[in-house]
Amino acid sequence: MTVPRRMTILCRDAKVLLEAAGYDVVIVPERSLQQRFLAHLIAFDGNADMRYIWIKIAIQPFVCLAEIETHCSREVGEIRKRLARYPQQANFHGEIWVATADGRFHCYEVSADAIRAIFKGKRAPLVRMEGAAT
Repeated sequence: MTVPRRMTILCRDAKVLLEAAGYDVVIVPERSLQQRFLAHLIAFDGNADMRYIWIKIAIQPFVCLAEIETHCSREVGEIRKRLARYPQQANFHGEIWVATADGRFHCYEVSADAIRAIFKGKRAPLVRMEGAAT
């Protein structure tokens, strides 16, 4: 499966998971991603919560958060730039969801000075990734 096709499937699966959690979700069109660096998904929970979600694909699982910061350095930098530019936006959450070969999303929230795991271990949301290794 090609990377653009896999990314389309991952965005759709992430949207389903977020909608099941009560969010309204917008998938950012591929053309917008090419013109400006934007998140793959934007999820809204009324005016209380806004999540910008970048999706990455990883062949092997990560052992520590430093590996996440290295693998996703571009996304982490973009999130931190936005946090520094608009510190008054308390409802902004920048997240990176890493899809692994076992068919799970490993989710991380990026703050100005740290990265933290949102779901840990077996609680990571399971996705129906076509072509995933079993």
